[in-house]
Amino acid sequence: MRRANGTGSIYKMTHKPLRKPYRVVITAGFTDDGKAIRKTVGTFKTAREAQECLKNYNGNPAECIRQDITFGQCWEWLMEDKKRAGIKMGAYQQACSRLNILFKKPIADIRLAELQRIIDDNSSKLGLASLKNIIKALNGVYKTAAKNDIKVNNYPSLLVLPPEPEGKAEIHKPYTPDEIIKLWQSDDELSKWQLIYIYTGMRPAELMKMEISNIHLKERYMIGGVKTKSSKNRIIPIADCILPILSDVYAKAKFKRLIVIGDLMPAYRTYRLTLKKATGHLPHDGRHTFATLADAYKIDPNIIKRIMGHSLSANITQSVYTHKNASDLIAAINQLPTYDDLLKVVQQVSNESQTTSKNA
Repeated sequence: MRRANGTGSIYKMTHKPLRKPYRVVITAGFTDDGKAIRKTVGTFKTAREAQECLKNYNGNPAECIRQDITFGQCWEWLMEDKKRAGIKMGAYQQACSRLNILFKKPIADIRLAELQRIIDDNSSKLGLASLKNIIKALNGVYKTAAKNDIKVNNYPSLLVLPPEPEGKAEIHKPYTPDEIIKLWQSDDELSKWQLIYIYTGMRPAELMKMEISNIHLKERYMIGGVKTKSSKNRIIPIADCILPILSDVYAKAKFKRLIVIGDLMPAYRTYRLTLKKATGHLPHDGRHTFATLADAYKIDPNIIKRIMGHSLSANITQSVYTHKNASDLIAAINQLPTYDDLLKVVQQVSNESQTTSKNA
């Protein structure tokens, strides 16, 4: 059946065997001398698919051209939106390498099975958090496509993640008093980094990105943080017990004219592998230990949140009307057990164990 003038044309290409032989062509405009400017907007497996492409054309080239927009174009639009909003691209950059197989494909042609295959193929290589970042990126791309009037199904919302590994809650484990004592007794660099994490509650990235100019030894605090609004540019108090360690770090960094502490440390991956092999712990375990000790020694929960960079938004009174200054935070952090305190705890537990054995 012949289509009306100006509504586009469908041609079947027969010059050679093709997977998508049906070509949709529209008139995108006219030259100065009145000749039509013809544009191919897509090729299709069947005549019905080609007809579907033109169904809503109605003489508007933009309507049909939108159906040929690639996944890569939508990704670029998404990145532009994120840059305007000042959002960091780390998670998106990580996901990008897993999604680049889609970039040259029209987004309207991509199906759920294709997206699910990407998740399935990476499930053995990536952790659950990284897989969630991929889905987060896909959600952003598809929302951006819809925002630009491209008709797509919300396939990312239908993707299925693998089950969480058993015992996931125990992946990060606090250091025991015995382990912390051994760190204090050791004089190697690895032990010193662990002690800094344990007594500051900092995330691994926060220590590595801490600028030397933001370390105020005399005033006993640092200013830094990453990730959330509550975390960034917060006061991180320095406990008296780790002041000598941080003073040494500071002196070395100043001597080498370094910008951030991370320039003194091994690369994160190297540090993580070395730590795991030497102690069985992960870099984030220091932060978990800080939270555990702070709770055990009855430090005000809201002060713990401030030191760790957790949000206080659920507690309006504390977040709006209470302003803890550096001295309050330093006093609180100095309640954490020092080497001598931990020795007493371990000795007490040992004595109680011996008494129990004798009375058994």
